[in-house]
Amino acid sequence: MSSWSKALVWSLIAAAFIGPGTVTTAARAGVEGGWHYAVYVALAAAAGFLLMEMAARLTVVSGQSFGALIGRRAGWLRYVCFGAVLLGCAAYQAGNLLGAIGGLKLLFPVPGGLVLGVAAVAFALLWFGSTQSVARVLAGLVALMGGLFCAAALYVVFSGADLAGDGRVATGTVVGIIGTTIVPYNFFLAAGLGAGRGLGDMRRGLAGSFLVGGVLTLSIVLVSSVAPAFTGFADLAAAISGAVAGAVGMEGAKGEVLLGVGLFAAGFSSAVTAPLAAALAGRELLGTGEARLPTTSPAYRSIWIGVLATGTLVALLDLDVVSIIVAAQVANGLLVPLIAILVLVLANDRSILGAEVNGWGRNVLAGGVILFLLYKSFGVLATIG
Repeated sequence: MSSWSKALVWSLIAAAFIGPGTVTTAARAGVEGGWHYAVYVALAAAAGFLLMEMAARLTVVSGQSFGALIGRRAGWLRYVCFGAVLLGCAAYQAGNLLGAIGGLKLLFPVPGGLVLGVAAVAFALLWFGSTQSVARVLAGLVALMGGLFCAAALYVVFSGADLAGDGRVATGTVVGIIGTTIVPYNFFLAAGLGAGRGLGDMRRGLAGSFLVGGVLTLSIVLVSSVAPAFTGFADLAAAISGAVAGAVGMEGAKGEVLLGVGLFAAGFSSAVTAPLAAALAGRELLGTGEARLPTTSPAYRSIWIGVLATGTLVALLDLDVVSIIVAAQVANGLLVPLIAILVLVLANDRSILGAEVNGWGRNVLAGGVILFLLYKSFGVLATIG
């Protein structure tokens, strides 16, 4: 198997953060400031690569799980990190389910209580396992949506349209972009994927994942910049219909259908991923067993069932879907600095990494990223207060 083939496993990182949150947050950014957000999208992708590379390098070099390395610093940190990841996954879950329903609403009339149906299918997949074949199909649908957004973005760029949106940049939206790109549970996913793999494969794979994710996010921002407003997925569908029609020669209605299919695929796949990621993080951080702990164990199942149930209950409250999803991105953006600081401290531990310990260049870049994250996070908290 070639090095690039081995690196493809890291595409799971991109698949994990490209969901309804990415579509919603990027669409809001497009309406607000259009191309003015391009620098923040690039910064989020570069920062994501920098931080995830450190997390993955810890397990690649040491051969130990991320949870075990955290426990070496202080046992209580395991519980703090698990609480942060659990909160983030629960916040995402409601948005994932509502995003999937939002996609279906673009396709046909949706009966009340369909949230329970989507949640039940996710429950069945998690309970009985064998989600790989379903994940491949959904990933293909999301890839189709991504390709269409990229084509539509190229069309609006060369059409001469004004891509500045309303010309404003909001701190909350910046934090949301960071939160939808640097997902807290991806630190644990990156660390888990790093076990038993080479540094070169890991770096190539991560670079490709964040490059693809960044391009897709920016494409959604640019396409949405031509929309007069964004209060729901119907607004976004109407805004991209013309762009999709011009880019791929389809009728506008077909653009709405494709957005609906892609949004459902993104939401449903993420609705399965978020509870699963919480359970995997809990398995490492709470010391419930080794990496080969059966997924049928009560401790493992109780975590993902809790996340799925919490997200379902919030989704059933019939709240504003866009507000729920954007709030989840901001909440995750506020949690990122906590885990990033911990990763940076561990990446400077020579007893763990030896010669692969962080150099001054990585520390300066990572420190700058963390300071920026803290600055933006405090800005959001100040507006809330």
